Amino acid sequence: MSMQKIVEADLVRDEYGNYYKVVGTHMEEDKLTGIEVSNLYFEKSFESGVDSLDDTYKDKPFGVYIQDQVNAYIEAIQKNDRPIYGIRDLMVNRINVFAVDITQPHPKRISY
Repeated sequence: MSMQKIVEADLVRDEYGNYYKVVGTHMEEDKLTGIEVSNLYFEKSFESGVDSLDDTYKDKPFGVYIQDQVNAYIEAIQKNDRPIYGIRDLMVNRINVFAVDITQPHPKRISY
């Protein structure tokens, strides 16, 4: 599995089972040198489509809906034959991993 073929929207998994979505890549010439990742739960919570919650989620915590969205995204990545990269493998291959600061406003946030 080539680490040089990582693209935005790919997934990275850490040793604790957490999933992160690649939201940016850093290149030097034609070589991937780093990626920016954001927790998949965090990313899913800012996607549109929440207005269309059906009765399945009516009496459940919102987290159940997000969990289902996360699991569906992971399944779609696997069905599309995209690898899920291990964070340690990235570091061994000298690809820097930068985490998005979740205390800062999300770029998709709607300003009021």
